[in-house]
This record gives sequence, C-alpha cells and structure tokens, in this order.
Amino acid sequence: MHADLLIKNGKCLCVANDNVYDWVAVTGHKISGLGYREEYKRTFDRIHCTIDANGNTVLPGFYDSHFHLVQTGLDSLSLDLSEATSFDDIGDLIKEQSRLTPEQPIHAKGLYPYNLKEKCFPSRTVLDKFCNDVPVWVTSSDFHISALNTYGILYYKIPFTIGGIELDSKAMPTGIFKKQANVILRENILKNVSNAHRLEAIKGVLDDAVKHGITTIDTMEGGFLFCNKDAELIYDYKDAFPVDVNLYYQTSDILKVKELRLPRIGSNPFIDGTLGSRNAALNYPYIDDPDNIGELYFTQEELNEFLVECYKNRLQTSLHVIGGRAIELALKAHEHALNMTGNAGLRHRLEHVELVSSSQILRARELGLVFSMQPTYEYLWGGKGRMYEARIGEHYRESNPLREILDHGVVICGSSESDVTPIGPAMGIHSAVNHPVEEHRIERMEAIRMFTLNGAFAVFEEKKKGSLELGKLADMVILNKDIMKVPKEQIKDVEVATTIKSGHILYHTNELCLGVDDHD
Repeated sequence: MHADLLIKNGKCLCVANDNVYDWVAVTGHKISGLGYREEYKRTFDRIHCTIDANGNTVLPGFYDSHFHLVQTGLDSLSLDLSEATSFDDIGDLIKEQSRLTPEQPIHAKGLYPYNLKEKCFPSRTVLDKFCNDVPVWVTSSDFHISALNTYGILYYKIPFTIGGIELDSKAMPTGIFKKQANVILRENILKNVSNAHRLEAIKGVLDDAVKHGITTIDTMEGGFLFCNKDAELIYDYKDAFPVDVNLYYQTSDILKVKELRLPRIGSNPFIDGTLGSRNAALNYPYIDDPDNIGELYFTQEELNEFLVECYKNRLQTSLHVIGGRAIELALKAHEHALNMTGNAGLRHRLEHVELVSSSQILRARELGLVFSMQPTYEYLWGGKGRMYEARIGEHYRESNPLREILDHGVVICGSSESDVTPIGPAMGIHSAVNHPVEEHRIERMEAIRMFTLNGAFAVFEEKKKGSLELGKLADMVILNKDIMKVPKEQIKDVEVATTIKSGHILYHTNELCLGVDDHD
C-alpha cells in the first residue's frame, strides 16, 4: 500500500475519542493509516514524503465557525485603531495615514471606545481636527457604530432623517451613526468597492488563516451590517479558495437562499446588538447607562413567522443573540417553529449567546440547538476591571458560561468572528481554558473540540472532517509544541508549524523536518 504523506513522531490526537497515535498517513486526499511506533513500515510499502512532528501535537484542521471573510479582508487594508487609547492616539494615526495616502478617503477600523480615556466615540468635530479635506470613516470593532468627519457626512450624503443619526443640542449631526443609519452608511460605502479589490483582500486573509491552521471557515456575509455583494462574491468564488468555505448568507430572503440551493441562512436577522455598543438586549439596565436595557430588532411574532418558514424549507438558521432577552426571543421562536412543523435535527445555531441562563441552556438542548461562541471575547473583555464589568457590573461573572453549557449537553463550536477578534484558534482554545471566571473554564480537549469536531458537527461535516480517523479528509495541522503539556497560561503562544488541506501541504515552516522517507 502506498502513502503520499506520513507524519511520524507526533502526538496525533484523534479528538473524537481519547486515542493518541504516534503517526498518521495520507493517501490521496484522505487519512489512510493511524498507529503506534513504527507500525507504518508493515502497512505501507512505499511512502513519498514524511514530516517528523518531533513530539509535537497533530490535530484535525481547525474550523473557524463564525467569520466575516470579506470584511476582514477589506479591514486588513484599513487603518487599525484597535490599540488607540485616546483621541490623541486616533489623531496621530489619522494624520499619518493622510500623509501616506494624500487626497484618499480614510477608513479607520477596530475602535474599542472602552479602551479610550474619553470612553466614547469621537464626533465629527473631533475628527475634523485631525483631517478635514477628505472623508474619514471610523468604525467600531463590532461594526455597530460608525463616525464621519464633516467632509465625510457631506461626501456620503446620508439623509439626516434616518433613525440612528446622533444629534447634538442644536439638532445638528454629531457624526456618529448607529442602528439603521449605520447600516445604510456601510452599505453606501461598501457597495462601491470592486470585486477585484475584494478578492485581493480575501486572498491575504486566507493566507493568514492557513498559517493559523484553519482549513474550514463558516463565513457570515451580506445583509444588515454588511454588503450583499460580499455574499454574492463568496458564493461565486468559494470553490476556488484554498480552504473550505461554508457560506451563511445573511439575509431574511428565504426565496433567495433557496434559489442559490444553500442549505443554511445566515445571522441576519440580528436579534439584538452588542455589549460594547450597549444595544444587546439585557434583562437589566446597563451599569454605565441606567436608562438603557438594549433593544430587540424583531418582535416575537416577526421572528416566529421567519423561523417557521425556515423550518418548513428545512433551512439551517443562525441567529445573532447576545443578551438574555434576545436569547429568550430566539428560544420561543424555535419552540414555536418546531411545534408548528415537527422538523427537527436541522442543528440550528445561536451565534454568540454571551448571557445565557441555566434554564435557557436546558431548553436549547431540548431543541437540539448548537451554540456558536467566541471564547476570545473573554480574553479581551471579560473579567474584573474589563469592558464586560463596565457595561453590566457583577453580571460579568455570568458571561460565556462554557462549563455549564457543555455539562448540560449543548454542542459549542468555536470561532474568532474575525475581525472582531484576531484570527487564531490557539487564542480561542487558550481563552476557553483560561476563562477569567474560574467556574466557566473547560478542559483543553473540550476546547480543541470546539475548533475541530464540533465545528464539523455544526455544518453536518463530522462524518468526513473534524477528527483524525481512517477515511476522513486529510485536513490536519501540526503544532510547534505539545498543546496538552504546555502550561495553560502559554496555550495562546502555541503556533502552527504545518497546515495540510485534503492531503496537500498549504503551509510549512522550517521547524519540522520534511523529506523523502527511506523505507522501501
């Protein structure tokens, strides 16, 4: 028997069970052998290529189960404000960008208002001080807030009558856009970006994803906060990408999704907003905005009607829910749709699910729902003294209760929601294992499954991907350390040495020996 590739001297984690193999072999696109010590010499009479894993971990290729592929690409070409800590920092970055690209509009992304000493978004008058001769568009890290300078307001021509345009005491626009105004502003800007520019931006993101061991991406494209051209582009080109890309078309247009013969529909409708923007629908007031409990973007009747149609058409759904009231709205709608249609087993997803209660977890299990979650949120914003506490006080201790969710039997698939948080499953695994609230922490293998087998399960791919088993696609990643033995505080520092997709090496560093085996 012939093997095209042999990975030996590794800690090859099956993930589907507790088996840890010494080697894994690939013939064609699939895994053709797994075993211990040098058993491969009795199994294969010829091996074309070997990689010595040098005692490091070998895993199934990673899934990133909630991604914004086009937006991440476009943002990668934009001015990054994620490290800014004050308006002065923002000003210095914008002035430098203006110097580097004179007379060109400036898009600045990734702003965390909580990180700023001013604790708020910069208005047009603030932005005008830094640049007033070209449009400046600043977006929050969660995409739910935008700001324009005065030139930008005039340039992009957003009507002042649209809901979500913030006004000052003189009824003049402050330059800050939320809700519908933010949606229309984003659409007006992004629809003019060419597909050639989009594709070039995507290429860079996919290269980065491969370097992080990602071989499958579930991407949320189009609708609400994003441009429908993004979804159409992914639909047209997804088969040409080096990794597998599952499209969740963010739309409420069920007929459109059926025409495209897609088995799933994306996370538009958003049921609520985000904690960072104070529009996640909570069961209690925001600590730093006591008159505000967030908002729901749909009524119960509207969501019931939408989900019934999805169930009838056997479309897998994914709903954006963060606050307790949004989760409750979604659960009631799923219960209603299941009762009306009887169509079970579609593995409907709830995205984010940050503030879910014990009773809601149990109801989600009964409904067979999958939770698509982002553990890195906790690394960035969770714990004492961070953004979650600033927004919701002691309720921060209730956010992302991974341990309880798994203990109650709900499947969690993991993701980055790039580029809300950085690409990198290792960071997601680290964040789940080191959750700042100790009782919410999970074990390493449970966290690894979130980004491998559970990711496959969430899109009905667990029979062909997600674990190291005979006959499955040879999607694999070799790490530069033994992830099960490094101190848990260092999991985030574990890097990818090799990424393999369907038996083909897409990425390989010089850390591991790659060569022709001498076994004949």
